[in-house]
Amino acid sequence: MVTGIKLLDKINLQRYIYLISIFLSNKITASVFVEHFLQIRREDTYWLTSSFDAEVNYIMDAIFLDIDEYNPEELYDPNDNFNINENELRKRLDSKLSVLNMLIS
Repeated sequence: MVTGIKLLDKINLQRYIYLISIFLSNKITASVFVEHFLQIRREDTYWLTSSFDAEVNYIMDAIFLDIDEYNPEELYDPNDNFNINENELRKRLDSKLSVLNMLIS
């Protein structure tokens, strides 16, 4: 576990932490969350150039994979091991958000 991360990591994580937080507090829907997350990620040169510390990058990549595995209820297939529903997405994001909040504090 990281005991301290770079200041630039902290700054660049803020928008993701905020977005995850408002999703988990039900202020935005899963589809809005996914759309905004992917848009931010697509334009994030800091992340795309692997500037995060290795531990932070690992967490962020795991979040990205969770979002990639997410399917809305109408497309969710419980027999497919490579997709998750909204409840599972929320559960995974909640645990990763806790770690990110610890890292930036």
